Amino acid sequence: MKKIISILLTLVMLLATVSLIASAASLRKLDLAFVIDTTGSMSDDIARVKKDMKEYLDDLNDSGMDYRIAIVDYRDFSSRTGYSADYPYRIQMDFSKDYDTIYNGITGLTLGHGGDTNETIYSALIDGLDELSWRDEAGKAAILMGDAPALDPEPNTGYTYDMVVSKLNGTGVGLDSSSLKDKAPARESVVPLKADKAKSSNRSAITLFGIATKSDSLTIQCFEKLASATGGKSYNASSSSQISEIIEEIINVQIPEKVEDASSSSDTGTGWHIDVMAYVEMIVYYIQQVFFFLLHIITLGLL
Repeated sequence: MKKIISILLTLVMLLATVSLIASAASLRKLDLAFVIDTTGSMSDDIARVKKDMKEYLDDLNDSGMDYRIAIVDYRDFSSRTGYSADYPYRIQMDFSKDYDTIYNGITGLTLGHGGDTNETIYSALIDGLDELSWRDEAGKAAILMGDAPALDPEPNTGYTYDMVVSKLNGTGVGLDSSSLKDKAPARESVVPLKADKAKSSNRSAITLFGIATKSDSLTIQCFEKLASATGGKSYNASSSSQISEIIEEIINVQIPEKVEDASSSSDTGTGWHIDVMAYVEMIVYYIQQVFFFLLHIITLGLL
């Protein structure tokens, strides 16, 4: 009898181990990039994001996703603004899942000038996102937050709306602007990029979510067009107090509904490793049956 008990307990432990491994493999993978306007007029809005960043991370932790965060900011070409601290875009932090690294990346954002109303959104979405180390198997999303529309066409790069949408949807080719002048000044990111990392020109689509922080029709229209063209959604935050609520909705509702895992089967429509989860549920079921069996023979006094 002791031998039988030993075999049963070993079986339970084995099934439990398999279940844990399968559960880990089935975690939803998400790479989420924040693309933020850091011109002077964004002071209150950025302060709100800094203040509530812990809540966003808690939401991601509670979601059960294997997530990573990156931060890209943008302003305008310094040759246009006359302000040496301005730049078209900058990688403030490549993808990370470390809380302290993410928090320091957000709180380390500073403000520039930005010049006239329109900003270099297209450089941030084409070049900035292209330089991040996206995971092939992860769902990909970006949250664009700003209070001004894009320069279209963008000076120096010639980027247009159609080029941005093509790139975000994973169909853009030949958009390598490394030879263009007036790029961002050299500066070490919070998490330095690998020097030999090739641009991810063949990456899968990125779903864009917009937060227009100014009730300006041109800004709202620009963000809505970009988001809808990638399957995302855009919001208007008329005050900085609304930003956290919007970001939490994007993380808790919009991303699970709209962002698909790049390695998922197109038949499921939802991504997120549905087949693996079915196996996990089956394994858990059999573990429960073994426990019930042990409980039954104990009740009968056979042990």
